[in-house]
Amino acid sequence: MAIKICLLLLLTLSLLLLPIHCYTKHQEQEEEEESAEGALFECLVKCDKQPRNEEELTHCEQRCVNEYQDRKRQEREHDGGGGGGENHHHYEPEQQYKTCQSKCGRQEQGQQRQYCQQKCQWQYEKQKREQQGRERGRGDDVVTNSNKKSEEKQESKNPYFFQSERFVSKYKTQEGHIKVLERFSKKSELLKGIENYRLAILEANPNTFVLPHHCDAESVFVVVGRQSYNLKRGDVMRVPAGSIVYLINRDDNERLYVLKLLQPVNTPGRFKEYFGVGGENPESFFRTFSNEILEAAFNTPRERLEKLFGQQRKGVIIKASKEQIRALSQETESSRGRRGESWGPFNLLDQQPLFSSNLGQYFEASPNDYQQLKDLDVSVGFMHIKQGGMVAPYYNSRSTKLVFVVGGSGQFEMACPHVGTQTKQQGRKEKQGETRTDVHYEKISGRLSVGDAFIIPAGHPIAIIASQDSNLQLASFGIKGSYDQKYFLVGQENIWNQVESEAKELSFKMPAREVEEIFKSQEQSYFLPGPGQREERKGHNVASILDFVGF
Repeated sequence: MAIKICLLLLLTLSLLLLPIHCYTKHQEQEEEEESAEGALFECLVKCDKQPRNEEELTHCEQRCVNEYQDRKRQEREHDGGGGGGENHHHYEPEQQYKTCQSKCGRQEQGQQRQYCQQKCQWQYEKQKREQQGRERGRGDDVVTNSNKKSEEKQESKNPYFFQSERFVSKYKTQEGHIKVLERFSKKSELLKGIENYRLAILEANPNTFVLPHHCDAESVFVVVGRQSYNLKRGDVMRVPAGSIVYLINRDDNERLYVLKLLQPVNTPGRFKEYFGVGGENPESFFRTFSNEILEAAFNTPRERLEKLFGQQRKGVIIKASKEQIRALSQETESSRGRRGESWGPFNLLDQQPLFSSNLGQYFEASPNDYQQLKDLDVSVGFMHIKQGGMVAPYYNSRSTKLVFVVGGSGQFEMACPHVGTQTKQQGRKEKQGETRTDVHYEKISGRLSVGDAFIIPAGHPIAIIASQDSNLQLASFGIKGSYDQKYFLVGQENIWNQVESEAKELSFKMPAREVEEIFKSQEQSYFLPGPGQREERKGHNVASILDFVGF
């Protein structure tokens, strides 16, 4: 059943996550540097053109990048480490971008040209970020490099945190882009349990249209930005695999942001989109059929079919006139009503919050309650933490949460028994008569800003804190979402209240009365004053729900 809804579908391009440094050290090396980039693109295009299965394609692409990085490493060594002497200068990113685009235009056609141009765009954005870092001054180089190494080391120890840069554009036009996060199992073996899920984000300019297509993946999306004609912030929609979908942003001023969870149905962790529309950009799959087949199928002369599938060259996200948007919106509103409530979108923020206090709210749609989510066993959540507040440390009983930062900033800390186990036990002598376990909990942490994502595995205790100067807003998908429980570890509703006094005394080796005093000293529940706010908010535990009118 084809479903006409406002939606996106996406495709991963994980090889672009690898760092590619594309600036020259000498003017006379520009042609050599250009040829290095050209060799990379040529190699990647060859990989894509030759018939291969997914594993062979990945190996081929990895080989291309490795060859490119080896070449760059040799050039840096030849230049004496790429120092900042007078004869060294940077090839301007703008010029590099123009050269790259020109090369794509001369050597590629159709979808391969788009593939090449997308790499140019990503390369340009990467260079600009690097250039901005260099322009802070050579005196900061040592500190910057030290901080970068420290961050890389910290991130390598944290398999559950993905900064916004790890979302890579698959489709990008002047009117918006679609980004997808790398496969989870690619970063760590600890994430193999969710390797068949992908996380993606769409941003669309005002008055835009995403071309119709279908995808070999089940998907759930949630609108996390401004509302469009028949979708608004907090709307959740299930889209079965194979459904033909498109998106409309009717708003005249605001961009539309949609977060999406995909579950591929063919190859674990990999999905494809299929465009029947289009011509050269995007390429229509109809063009792969022989003319005889198409003429017979459409009962239409070849010339007219060639015209039909040869006009669209503006990309996946295009501008639409107000008249076109108005007509599409009316048709979409009508078809939405015909689908009925069981498969239509519902709004998460129209429901009663699952947990709420003066410092935050948490909304959740469970597969136990919504038919759309039932067979995928996926929940959808939305959390708002007021500035300076925190969600009390808790853990999820059976669901792994994929969390995306929608607004604001903050941080999280999580206890993980899988990372760093036994490290603190080594080299430590046991006291006589004392038995030690080999369990060690590593602190997993990360500073959060808009566009970042992080994973909360089932059973892992976590605390999430909003910064002092902004609210923190999070959207999440819960894998194995049915019958999941949040168990709070502190606050008035903490799980220790259900434990007998004798068990507390034996467990903590303290009088039960003292243990209970400590666990009951926090008078609030669910959302609490964060670090630095406890004294300021003392005595102000009751607030109006009007605090959240902006939410």
